[in-house]
Amino acid sequence: MNAWSIKADEAQREVLVEEFRNRLAQALATTEDGQEAAAGDQSAGASREVDLATLLGEIAMLRNELRLQSRQFKQTLEELRRFGDDLRTNNERLQRDLERAHEQTSLVAQQTARPLLLALLDLRDRLQAGVDAAGRMPSSIMTRLVPGPQRFAASLAEGQRLSLQRLDELLAGQRVRAMRVEGESFDPQRMRVVGVESGTAAAVADGTVLREVRRGFYHDDGLLRLAEVIVSKKANP
Repeated sequence: MNAWSIKADEAQREVLVEEFRNRLAQALATTEDGQEAAAGDQSAGASREVDLATLLGEIAMLRNELRLQSRQFKQTLEELRRFGDDLRTNNERLQRDLERAHEQTSLVAQQTARPLLLALLDLRDRLQAGVDAAGRMPSSIMTRLVPGPQRFAASLAEGQRLSLQRLDELLAGQRVRAMRVEGESFDPQRMRVVGVESGTAAAVADGTVLREVRRGFYHDDGLLRLAEVIVSKKANP
């Protein structure tokens, strides 16, 4: 073997050694990278496990909170329902009390107003009698010769007529209205017989009201004063 062959072998050995070193370094680097990746995967898995546990705990707390709020909401609804029932009961009781008080007030007002209205009707009767009497006053030669008293009587009658008109307006304002009974059959609920006339026309039935002696009146829907009337009665054969 010559010198050139020995140098060629040494150079080849060095190339092989260098290649072996490079491969060994690559293998070591690959191993370290794998170990670091595995450690990172383990760390990420642990982190994910911790986050999932926290999430489950928060969900459980939220569920309990919702259950508690639902229970409180149901209690509030029940209290509101009881309050509404009590309020409705109180309103119904108050409405009945108001209606009863209104009825009592109306009754007291009617009982208080009735004597006053009857007194006004008596005054009306006297004014009506004066007006009727003035209308029936006969005319004579003396009254034509001395017209002063006649004019005074006429003025007095006109004053009574105006007073009667004003009184009728006052009674109408108090919801007092007169009856109309002439020509009707006698009704004991509204009338009182103070006279009977016989020998009336054949077309007039027994018990027919011929005249009013004193007029009857209503107050609202109730009877205020009976009408005093004269009724017909056919003569016995």
